[in-house]
Amino acid sequence: MQLLNGLNANQKQAVVSDSRTILCLAGAGSGKTTVLTRRIAHLFDNRIGTSNMLALTFTRLAGMEMKERVIKLIGEQEGKKLFCNTFHAFAVQVLKEWGHRIGIEKNFSIYDQEDRESILTVILKELGAKTTLKKVFDAFESTPNIRSDEYRVINEYFWKLRQNNAVDLDRLIHKVVELWKAVPESLHYYRQMYSHVFVDEFQDTNDEQMEMFRLLAPAYLFVVGDDFQAIYGWRGAKVEYILNFPSEYPGCETVKLEDNYRSTNEIVTAANNLISYNINQSEKKLIAHKEGPKISVFETGDERTEHEEVLNKIRLLQSEGVALKDIAVLSRTNMQLTRMQSQLDRGGVANIALGRNDIMKNRDIRSIVAWLQVIFNQKDGMALKRALGYPVPFLSENEQKVLKLEAAKREKTELETLKLLDFKQADRFFALGSMIFETASECGVSELILYAAEIMGVIKEYEEQGLQNRLHVLQTGIEYIRSWEESKRNMGEDNSVTAFLSWLKYRDIQEKLIEEKDAVKLMTMHGAKGLEFPVVFLIDLVEDTFPSKRGDLEEERRLAYVGITRAKEKLFLSHSKSKQDWNGSPVFATKSRFLDEILN
Repeated sequence: MQLLNGLNANQKQAVVSDSRTILCLAGAGSGKTTVLTRRIAHLFDNRIGTSNMLALTFTRLAGMEMKERVIKLIGEQEGKKLFCNTFHAFAVQVLKEWGHRIGIEKNFSIYDQEDRESILTVILKELGAKTTLKKVFDAFESTPNIRSDEYRVINEYFWKLRQNNAVDLDRLIHKVVELWKAVPESLHYYRQMYSHVFVDEFQDTNDEQMEMFRLLAPAYLFVVGDDFQAIYGWRGAKVEYILNFPSEYPGCETVKLEDNYRSTNEIVTAANNLISYNINQSEKKLIAHKEGPKISVFETGDERTEHEEVLNKIRLLQSEGVALKDIAVLSRTNMQLTRMQSQLDRGGVANIALGRNDIMKNRDIRSIVAWLQVIFNQKDGMALKRALGYPVPFLSENEQKVLKLEAAKREKTELETLKLLDFKQADRFFALGSMIFETASECGVSELILYAAEIMGVIKEYEEQGLQNRLHVLQTGIEYIRSWEESKRNMGEDNSVTAFLSWLKYRDIQEKLIEEKDAVKLMTMHGAKGLEFPVVFLIDLVEDTFPSKRGDLEEERRLAYVGITRAKEKLFLSHSKSKQDWNGSPVFATKSRFLDEILN
């Protein structure tokens, strides 16, 4: 059978097994995506329709790669019917179809961490609450005392969400669980639809996701993951779910993928050595299939000298013909990356820092997006506030206060109230909104944003003032959106304005690394999860930084394991005898215990 070509014995078993429930323990670089996609193709060949399969991933990039491979295996027509996307994307789809049954209108907005912080700051001020933003955030993770100020603030926040027809990003899956429990008909609908469920990166599952699986109770469940790479305990993921899976699903088949096809024997040995120090884990060991150079470990006097040495080694690699885009520098925290980036900038080495300089955070793009949010969810008061300030303020400060008071008095949304008040610039605001809305049905999102920038006079103003940099940033953002539209079309997925507005809130951090230019990639080890590079530097390997003094030691070790296994050919490990504290003062540093564990 062609689907089984090139697979080892365990991979074949995972692809063709008839078991109803399968746990696939897939080590780093062991071909789990190949197994997942070929199993989907195998089932399709055995008369299981892709529209009856649900494949859930933790990043959209992983979902795209899987779906592209499935399309190549079974053809475009059937491959495009497969739902292969993130948990958040699935939750959004469910809530758009059924959310009205629990008070969520179809075109709801999604509020992310930044939105939440902004709203909570206003609430704290309005209520005069004697608490802090940090205490409120901490209370989100627990059950606050109903008489506490934190409870009052959180209660008000959820009331504002309902008022604005919005859902908190971190509660999307919670809302699906709430829906399925409150409306059994909706749960039955998805149970009937999805007989076969696939879950990628199962080690990252949290309580709400697990509850969703339990409710869905698919006839056939295939989960794949690696407890050695469980690195998200700090945001609620529980490695116990993958470790205890055989207990929860008695009779499930466990298949181990231990052959590593990514890294050299030297790198694989280092990873095996390190992870062997953890106690709470499954039994497996990576097996390498190629040799390579020894791991390079170097020590310097201080951080600055360490980063200079990294720069020098990168230049040497360049002179040997290694492309900069094939090099990644990974650290435990963003602080180390900032200092490393400064060193590379001073040395004239092109670099891109993952998660920074996000083009979608540009003022023009964000403001035009706010206009779209208001047009498609007219209850979104937060988006309205931003839209009313762009490209020029449409209301004075006094008019804004009047609008807020009148909306509360009339018990209407601010947008509805704005239509009733005689503000000088209101007519122009609504005229622009109507023009954008009327055009929305005739073009794609990227064209719509360009059109909005044109009719608002933004492009003309920048051209007249010679602000080429702003024009370039705006155009770059539009190109980014255009690439999103193209990828959605290629996958046979929704690329409408409302789909774009939702995706903008739950997109992966890796999707923000959009430039493909020849440049060194700088990222945290969390950000590097799922990626691979020919050459990897792990920097600032000192105690209290890595492992972090605030982290769980076994999870910190798993994070180092993830960092090591990103490397395909060459791995560099560095540390210094002193480091900078939070104030920039030098303090003595001890090399990370992980170095001795790696090299034992």
